[in-house]
Amino acid sequence: MDGKLKAYFRENDYLRNGVAERLGFSRAALSGMVAQGELRRVAQGVYALPDSLTDELAVIAGRSPNVVFSHETALALHKLHNRIPAKQTITVPQGCNAPRSIAASVKVYRVRPECHGIGKSEALTFMGHWVPCYDPERTVCDIIRSYSRMDVETYSNALRTYAGSRKRDLPRLMEYARALGIEKKVRKAIEVLV
Repeated sequence: MDGKLKAYFRENDYLRNGVAERLGFSRAALSGMVAQGELRRVAQGVYALPDSLTDELAVIAGRSPNVVFSHETALALHKLHNRIPAKQTITVPQGCNAPRSIAASVKVYRVRPECHGIGKSEALTFMGHWVPCYDPERTVCDIIRSYSRMDVETYSNALRTYAGSRKRDLPRLMEYARALGIEKKVRKAIEVLV
């Protein structure tokens, strides 16, 4: 393996086509390295070292700058629910499709572009990578807004856990609820628990 790639992989877990091209490697060269066993293709346009573990969330996040983990996945990342979802959940702005390479393997929610950035932060995956994720308050707003599409046990457990948390930020929660147009729903759901 080339010295540039060795240096790159000392600092990074994944190599994407665009980065490889900036380093001077064509897609054909990457395919050749995969065939020789020097690299492993973990997703379309994403490569890793052959012996590395794959962090599914980091790979999904790296496919598009518009991907933000939300709902069930955000609940798990913020430890508001103790079960890792079978299918990861992302939110993208309306008018922007999730990349085809991941759309079939994730649950996709769409929001108005002006609401996409509300509560956007980062969370540490279970394998130690930082990924874009809505903060706990935005996540609570999302699950209340999407109640009819949520598992009842997940919904109830997450709200109870959030309400009992010392880190909860009720003023921020209500600020997000107003911005998302669901203030009455959020107030009703939280008043029962607090």
